[in-house]
Amino acid sequence: MTLTQRVAIVDDEPSVRSGLSNLLQSDGYATLTFASAEAFLNDIPARNDTALVIVDIKLKGMSGAALFEALQQSPTPPPVIFISGHDDETWPRYAGRAGAVAFLRKPIDIDILLEHIQRVLTPGEDKP
Repeated sequence: MTLTQRVAIVDDEPSVRSGLSNLLQSDGYATLTFASAEAFLNDIPARNDTALVIVDIKLKGMSGAALFEALQQSPTPPPVIFISGHDDETWPRYAGRAGAVAFLRKPIDIDILLEHIQRVLTPGEDKP
């Protein structure tokens, strides 16, 4: 079953991008991957066709937090799941206050990630 919702994955680590993309595709989601926040923001068709963004908080160049803030300027911003390999207690609080779907630490618990994605993208499910 292929779902129509497209998930954008923004991470500067190629292995994270490809691993998450492969996982989500095997679960039926269409994916797009980007090595930077700037690459995602500059791809207008991808931005307009994205139902959910998974973004690393700490990216080279523009941070994941700055990307989130830029996306909030659009009329219908996509939901965002933050991920990070850094052990900083500030980011989970930031993500919650900012209105992100979740903040997940790397290595990512795949079951929890898929639960968040399904909750957000399944029609009729309760939204955050």
